[in-house]
Amino acid sequence: MKKVIIILMSVFIFTSCGPDDADQVTSSSWDQAGEYIPIAVEVLEVTEGKLIPYVEASGIIKGIREAWVVSAAQGQITSMDVALGGEVEEGQVLLTVENDLQKLNRDLALQQYESTRLDFQALESSYKKGGLSRSDYNSARTRLLQAETSWRAAEKSYGDTLLKAPFSGNVAQLDSSLVAGATLSPGTPVALIIDRSSMKMEIALGERQIGLIEKGQKALLTVSSSGSASVEAVVAAIGTGSESATGSFPVIITWKSNIDDTMRSGLSAKVLMENTAEEPQIIIPSSALIVRNRKESVITAVDGRAVIKEVVTGESLGGNTVVKEGLAPGEKLVVSALSSLGDNYLIETSEIGKTGDWR
Repeated sequence: MKKVIIILMSVFIFTSCGPDDADQVTSSSWDQAGEYIPIAVEVLEVTEGKLIPYVEASGIIKGIREAWVVSAAQGQITSMDVALGGEVEEGQVLLTVENDLQKLNRDLALQQYESTRLDFQALESSYKKGGLSRSDYNSARTRLLQAETSWRAAEKSYGDTLLKAPFSGNVAQLDSSLVAGATLSPGTPVALIIDRSSMKMEIALGERQIGLIEKGQKALLTVSSSGSASVEAVVAAIGTGSESATGSFPVIITWKSNIDDTMRSGLSAKVLMENTAEEPQIIIPSSALIVRNRKESVITAVDGRAVIKEVVTGESLGGNTVVKEGLAPGEKLVVSALSSLGDNYLIETSEIGKTGDWR
């Protein structure tokens, strides 16, 4: 009797499930699955943006002016008035080489020049009055030029014994072997002077990037070693031609310096420059695109249901795609559980951002 009852109950349960109900439970079609239980999805608000919002590059920080002071004289160093890291003023004497002979030659050459100049003035006055022939006048003028040339050469020889700062700045590098009493040879690099009143950085951009920036626009520069020290800079110059070796275009970034230890010459840094050429357009993650009926589509969230929409796409770059037609700002784009959704499915949305800012 128990076996009979079990068999009858099984038949009753089977017959009570009509054909429609059986299909609903077992079907994997896009239109029926998930019709009763909402599927949790993440959505982005559709907004406009730029496929390349920023141009990023790296380079080495330098002072706005940098110059090595190089010796042009030979002799014994009599004084060394410079220290590593110290500040110097334009024209300040950094190092002096023994120069008694050069000074004497300079003084004698100056006296000879002054004497010749006075003689020439007298002869020139006589020439203008007709009391001197043109040949004698030209000879006097030649003697004056020779005396002036000798004096200027002696002056330079003396000046070469006084190594001076070419501009105001700081001593970034210094040859520690150069001390009073040491012998200095011509061509010896003595000190590197850096003007840190402003700083600069030269970067290289490719063909795809160079057209996205313009001279005078702002740039945000971050020192790589600190990761947090940032300054607002400006695009000071853009090369009109590419370098033959690399095909890249040189760009110079400059900014005012507060003369602290954050911005040292030689540090590497990164710079971000806003894309000023591209017009804002609807950008979506490329992963949000699906193919239905052999057409590119997306899934949007409308009143708690999934709506499949055909779209026309444009350029893709870096995981993002331009949508030319099919989406409008303000719509909610579904970006998760795409393989589990069909048209008109119940969904439970969680908004996680905006497409124009999503990277």
